[in-house]
Amino acid sequence: MFKILSGIFLLSGIVGVISLLLAIFNFIKLDRIKAIKMLKFTGISIFILGLSALSASEFLPESDKVSQEESPKKHEEKPVAKVESTKDATWQGKVKEVASFTSTPSKKFDTIEAYAKKYPATKAEIKEFEDYIVDEYKNKKYLADVQNNEYMLGNIFKAYVVNRYYGEEETPINDFVFGFYQNSNYTFKGLESINSNAIKYNERQMDKALTAIEN
Repeated sequence: MFKILSGIFLLSGIVGVISLLLAIFNFIKLDRIKAIKMLKFTGISIFILGLSALSASEFLPESDKVSQEESPKKHEEKPVAKVESTKDATWQGKVKEVASFTSTPSKKFDTIEAYAKKYPATKAEIKEFEDYIVDEYKNKKYLADVQNNEYMLGNIFKAYVVNRYYGEEETPINDFVFGFYQNSNYTFKGLESINSNAIKYNERQMDKALTAIEN
């Protein structure tokens, strides 16, 4: 039945087009009577065309009919991954994460420094970091294992946060922490050995600052 209706649809379309062309031709020849007859015939053909199209749609296979509910959505929203907020993260976790990267020491340094630039340290943390840095230097531990990524990155993070807190202020503690930061940075990235002249010079300056801190 579907094939028969399709044939009628096609035939009606062809007849309608021919009738329309003949009507136009008769209008051009100023034969209005024949032209009107052709237009009526065209109208009938269009009517049959519409009926056959509607009837044919009823015989379409079910697999060809897609309901609105079953049709794919063009703008389907994807689930958004939960982003860990800064408040929930800890600097210790960040240091550990960066230390585990398979990148170079320089890239790890850049990553932890970028994090330290935005870290919202409290005054209590600043004091805690200062005391820690002084103790590590006094115990001669701060350059004892420059291959220990997590330890070195933690020291660099703390020193940067303290220096950022004091800014350009020239105080013994700020000068001391800056020397600590430089030596940790240079040795971690392999730019200087722990016994190089540059490292020893910084340590002499740190000793002077430490004396001023303790007096």
